[in-house]
Amino acid sequence: MKFRDVFLVVVLILAGFVFFQFKTGQWNLDGDWGWFDDVGFGGDEVVAEETQTIAGPLPPAIEIANGHGRVEVRGGDQDFAQLTFRKVVWRRDVEEARAVAGQIKYTLAAAADKLTLSTNREEFKKKNFETIFILTVPRSTVVHVTNGYGPVKIEAVKEATVRNRHGEVTVLNIDGPCVLETSYDDLEAREIHGSCRIVNSHASVRAGLIAGDLSVATSYARIRVEDVSGQAELRGTHTDVEAQRVTGAVTVETSYEKVLLDDVGPATVTGHNMAVTAGNVRGDLDVRTSYEPVRATRIMGSLRVDAHNAGITATGIDGPAISIRTSYEGVSLADFSAEASVVCRNGNVTLAPRDLKSGMDIRNEHGRIDLLWPSGEQARVEARSRGGSVSWGLADKPDVDETNGVALVKAFSANTSAPLIYLSTEYDDVRIEEGGRRF
Repeated sequence: MKFRDVFLVVVLILAGFVFFQFKTGQWNLDGDWGWFDDVGFGGDEVVAEETQTIAGPLPPAIEIANGHGRVEVRGGDQDFAQLTFRKVVWRRDVEEARAVAGQIKYTLAAAADKLTLSTNREEFKKKNFETIFILTVPRSTVVHVTNGYGPVKIEAVKEATVRNRHGEVTVLNIDGPCVLETSYDDLEAREIHGSCRIVNSHASVRAGLIAGDLSVATSYARIRVEDVSGQAELRGTHTDVEAQRVTGAVTVETSYEKVLLDDVGPATVTGHNMAVTAGNVRGDLDVRTSYEPVRATRIMGSLRVDAHNAGITATGIDGPAISIRTSYEGVSLADFSAEASVVCRNGNVTLAPRDLKSGMDIRNEHGRIDLLWPSGEQARVEARSRGGSVSWGLADKPDVDETNGVALVKAFSANTSAPLIYLSTEYDDVRIEEGGRRF
């Protein structure tokens, strides 16, 4: 093995060790690291625990400020609070760890509007320990948690606010609104009977059964959303987004990953280098992307796509209008009755409309246009190609069929009340065939 390979292996092992020390709390960034006294090389661990019953009636809110460790709060049918305070200390030997554990305390401050719990962590120069709060509180309690490093779980309370610097967050079965923040670990919110705002970074978010509006922001991860009764605003960078069964409007901003929408209200998707798949959209669908395909099915409103180097496939568009702009990939539209506008370059356009009750304006460059004419329909047609041909495959003869530098076909011109089908391309062909035939 070469020296550089050995060096890389050593670096990876050291990086893994450092990450483990931070994740377990034996190293941290909020104090003296104590490089040789407290790094965890053969150190001892001591766990100590205290419990307290806090008699009711309690203030309407509880605020917990923890530096490094776990926080768990659960609501129940009671008017008092039950507290378990646990301390986990790492030191060179057991005696030193026990001595430090005996000095770690929690503080309890009561006011008319809230009960505040915190620790004396800042009194310690060496902070190789974690503190854990486990509480059972009345279901009607509003809970606020501020945590440094470690998981936070809140369940079955009135409202929840969590600001966690680094750690997993789980919030379940909340009667009212939630505001949740963390980073570098996953966040889950479920059964929230109010609005929910989530901010994360470098980790995934999963939210379901949200009764109000939902807002999610994260990066370099995934967003999974389902069963939202309000609107959903989903924003990320390098983030994979999936939203299902959202009653209200959906707004998505992301990049470099895929977007999947199914059974949602009106939707707007904005970003770049992202594939978009949307189905069963109860309203308009607006998409802006690049370099990845867009697929839309069963859109009850209008479809608007502004793309670059992206293929577009859409079927079952029930709204009044379709507007598509793209390049270097093809466009395929089927089963639609909308006013259609398509601008494409360096890609083929294929059209299979449900009927011809609305007009079309299809403009292409360096690409073919194929129109599958619905049986029994009539509309005015003007099809032209510069540098290519126009193929007319209907039984009725066209009014104009000429080639003079530009191939031109016009048909049904006398029916002035009929919509106009305008097809234009350059350096490729236009083909119009009867329904039932394939190009």
